[in-house]
Amino acid sequence: MLSNAGLTRRFWAEAVSTACYLINRGPHMSLDLKTPFEMWSGKSADYSILRAFGSNTYYYVSEGKLEPRAKKGVFMGYQDGVKGNRIWSPSEGRVILSRNVVFDENSMVNPTVKSIILSDSCSSVDKQVE
Repeated sequence: MLSNAGLTRRFWAEAVSTACYLINRGPHMSLDLKTPFEMWSGKSADYSILRAFGSNTYYYVSEGKLEPRAKKGVFMGYQDGVKGNRIWSPSEGRVILSRNVVFDENSMVNPTVKSIILSDSCSSVDKQVE
């Protein structure tokens, strides 16, 4: 998932969390082709919310009347117990939770993410050398 999205190992925890989420919503032979989610909750899984890990997203922000209404981020997975998506915001440098998201799954290559990660790692190396 990380290599397909063009992300570094920095996001391995997000990838593992998303993989577990997907595994629990997939049918298993040992459960007579039922999903672990269905066996646990008694409800069938909703597959309409599934998105490609690492795809570009645009999430809604409310920072002021003349400011942009959306910021670009990277889809990192799903939040348990909440109807929201985990989005990594390069501008803020952290993972946020948002329900108002527009997905751009056609562009999986994230050159902005790579450049931001490289600049972050280079600046921390420079600080250590000084």
